[in-house]
Amino acid sequence: MSQPQNFLPYQPVALAVLLAGAFVGSVTISVPAAWAEFQEGTPTKQESETKQEPGKPADTQQPAAKPDRATEDRATEDRAAATRGQTRPLPATPVDDRSARTAAKSKGDITFDDIKFGIEKDGLFERKMLTPEIEGLHKKTVRLRGYILPASVFQQTGIKKFVLVRDNQECCFGPGAALYDCVMIEMAEGKAANFTTRPVAVRGTFMIDSESYQYPDGGHYAIYKMVATEVK
Repeated sequence: MSQPQNFLPYQPVALAVLLAGAFVGSVTISVPAAWAEFQEGTPTKQESETKQEPGKPADTQQPAAKPDRATEDRATEDRAAATRGQTRPLPATPVDDRSARTAAKSKGDITFDDIKFGIEKDGLFERKMLTPEIEGLHKKTVRLRGYILPASVFQQTGIKKFVLVRDNQECCFGPGAALYDCVMIEMAEGKAANFTTRPVAVRGTFMIDSESYQYPDGGHYAIYKMVATEVK
């Protein structure tokens, strides 16, 4: 028995309904399955590809680079210091550097660090504050590097006296400055210096003079001086 002619227009609609139902059903099933795989940590495609395949030699894999022992030790020290609110100290000065400094000093090359001693800011100076090493420099020929204090000269050439300071700031001479950061320079007879803003090396006889450089109301503004034979 043939179907009525009026059923034919509804065949496409029925087919669409059936297909839609099948799609919704598959989505309903696949979404919970995907969520469960995500919660369980199912490896991604990239992770799966990095796993060793059955029967594939292990040496064809690319293992992660392992840090060397020294790097691990430094990281451990940094973490331990961080928990104490500290930073890892800088490496100590190499022995070779100290040896080189000692050798230079034996030849008469000194720095402002070599004439530094313990004294409070604006404290009264006493000769006993000086170390035996500093006392040993008295009347010795030395070479000391520093800067010509601009305020201590009034001409560009033919300078007979000036103040040699540790750096080119105005903090190294006068009230509030450390006594060991300046040296009074007097040029030897027939010698003179020229002004420059660059560092200079002064060679001459180093002396400790605790009498000549005092303020009228007491206190010192300098205790070191040199009779210089060369400034360059």
